[in-house]
Amino acid sequence: MQNVKKFSQNKNLLLNAKKTKVMDSDKSPDSNILIDNEALENVTHFNYLGANIEADGKITPDIRKRLAIATSKLKSMMNIWNSQSTPLKMRILKCCIFPVATYGCETWTLTKKDVEK
Repeated sequence: MQNVKKFSQNKNLLLNAKKTKVMDSDKSPDSNILIDNEALENVTHFNYLGANIEADGKITPDIRKRLAIATSKLKSMMNIWNSQSTPLKMRILKCCIFPVATYGCETWTLTKKDVEK
């Protein structure tokens, strides 16, 4: 972290230790990382750009959240679903609902239960 701090200072960027968080993704005991004799906060989960990231790698809560948001968006568009144009419905579903449900899915490590959902 000291190298990151030095490099960022060379580019006139400041590293704020109070706002910086650390997450251990392995099973090792918590490690204390210091910047200017100030320990960084160690967290087990955080929200980054709308995606929930867990230290244990489980993504089931994030999948549930994404599906709930997509379902609410789908229900809010009920007047469109009552129309007769099936191609239009499919285009709207593919461009407006599916991206909401799959946002951040490229980082997911899926289990069999997650795939079923």
